[in-house]
Amino acid sequence: MFDFSRISQSQITFKLLLIASLSLIVNNSVADSRIEERSTTKSSSMSPMNELQQDAPKNWGKWGDDDQVGALNYLDNTQVLRGVAEIKTGERFTLQIPMTHGVGPVFPGRVPVQHFMSQDQSVYSSGKIDRLSGGMKYSDDAVFMYLQGTTHVDALGHAWYNNEVYNGKSADTTIHGHNFVDIGAIGEKAMVGRGVLLDVGKLLGDNNGRLAPNTCVNLPELKKAAKAQNVTIKKRDILLIRTGSMGRFYDKKDNDNWNALTEPGLCHSKELVNWLDEMEIPVIASDNLAVEKAAQTINGETFVIPLHGALIRDLGIVLSEIYWLDDLAASSAKDGRYSFFFSAAPLKMKGGTGSPVNPIVIK
Repeated sequence: MFDFSRISQSQITFKLLLIASLSLIVNNSVADSRIEERSTTKSSSMSPMNELQQDAPKNWGKWGDDDQVGALNYLDNTQVLRGVAEIKTGERFTLQIPMTHGVGPVFPGRVPVQHFMSQDQSVYSSGKIDRLSGGMKYSDDAVFMYLQGTTHVDALGHAWYNNEVYNGKSADTTIHGHNFVDIGAIGEKAMVGRGVLLDVGKLLGDNNGRLAPNTCVNLPELKKAAKAQNVTIKKRDILLIRTGSMGRFYDKKDNDNWNALTEPGLCHSKELVNWLDEMEIPVIASDNLAVEKAAQTINGETFVIPLHGALIRDLGIVLSEIYWLDDLAASSAKDGRYSFFFSAAPLKMKGGTGSPVNPIVIK
């Protein structure tokens, strides 16, 4: 057996990252061998999403053919000031889940964040390196992670159907990194305005305020939550939807009931999509992996993340997921205030399909 004690932690970190990088390169190389054939040939049959979204609203070209931020265009300076007007006490909430090595809710196919110390006190104690001139020492670390492996924002090129991403550009723009509608565009714009929490978990869930697995949340439930909370959803509000799913994941007594594919969430309906369009909603965030229920049965057919197509691809609505909303929800239940100032900006990852984010709410 190999003696890992004989190599430094920095070497281990480098090799693990190298292995992960090579794996991604190999996968891309396999895909490359088929790119030319597939990128120049239209599918012989249209996607079921095409039929589902027939006659549905679409914002392509609304802000120009080269627009890359979609419904975030609604968040102009007036909306920022409308959000600022919600600040009354200065109470602050951060909405990211902890980034803990090897632990965290992730979509199937992803792994939680992998965090490694490349330098710490051990390298000095072992005599592997000397302190700096003058006596100072320091630590350093590295991370391997899926950019959507924690609380994050989806780029508008993250999900599509019929080989077209938002604003009608070819899905080939995603190859080897997005050269259109990447997460960096959203990072430049940021998401700032009036936020509204809709605590559907508290309204319809169990004693812990958690919706049952496989629960569909649709427009009537959102409106009922708003009415129960005595809050008015206004045009261009940023919606935060609490299902209780993150609380279930981190609760040792309830974690066995958590599953990535059965999380409660929004479900596709024409009424919901049309309402979101009419209300000019720029952002929807939630305390689950996908905002929506991952697998849905519509007209007898199974769809996986159909709202990603309807909202991200067609309307340019930004989706942001894996929020920690329990503390904010408890505060709002206590003071009765479910609207607030909301601010978040993803990292400017050039070509990225998503980015970690730590959203801030101020009440």
